[in-house]
Amino acid sequence: MSAATATARKAIIVTGASRGLGLAVVQSLLESNARVLGVSRSSLASSPALAQLANAHPTTYTHLSEDLADETAATRIIDQCISTFGRLDGVVHNAGILAPLAKLATAPLAQVRTAFDVNFFAGLALAQAALPHLRTARGRFILVSSGAAVTAYSGWGAYCTSKAAGNMLVAALGVEEEDVISVALRPGVVDTEMQAEIRADGKEAMGDSNHGKFVDLHSSGKLLSADVPGVVIANLALEATKDLSGKFLSWDDKDLAAYQKRS
Repeated sequence: MSAATATARKAIIVTGASRGLGLAVVQSLLESNARVLGVSRSSLASSPALAQLANAHPTTYTHLSEDLADETAATRIIDQCISTFGRLDGVVHNAGILAPLAKLATAPLAQVRTAFDVNFFAGLALAQAALPHLRTARGRFILVSSGAAVTAYSGWGAYCTSKAAGNMLVAALGVEEEDVISVALRPGVVDTEMQAEIRADGKEAMGDSNHGKFVDLHSSGKLLSADVPGVVIANLALEATKDLSGKFLSWDDKDLAAYQKRS
């Protein structure tokens, strides 16, 4: 590959890259010949699947271990992407935490703040650090949201409110940033470790009925494979059009048909 061709290939940052939905997004981006800086709190070695991807794409994948609850992490992440790839075309803020699984009346405030730090403030910090580069590239900021941003679940107060704040972050960026396309995406109920956490630990805070719905989705095989919304997120990070900016959309929305996985 020539230097000119390498420089022209888009560079995308993906947080929460080590497993689940983030891993699926990374894989889809690499298959689309993008260059990827994957970010996770854990090391690359702790994720065999991601390590295998990294070994298969040694010139197009770079990993950075950062705790996104640290407000200084965003600058290091953006700087790493620029120093490695010479450009930044998109940010996918996928990292998120559900804890505390507790009703708001008793949820430990320190844990609620941590949920906001990861789910919302890390996204804002990444946007602030990335925007100068994204404006130049006419790039994209994709935030992985949730149906819980618009539908409250008992015991999920910290998650619901932080995801709702993320939706408004994207809406505000859509109004303020003419040269950057920002989208919040609901990925559906995906077969990830977060779902396993809900099944294992959520019953007391959620109640039998709500908890049972998620248990039933798993037992009946109705959870989405991560690669299904993962492809949509990757394609949005590469190709989302201006008419989508500022919107909160579901992965299977008719307006996203062009971004969905083709059978």
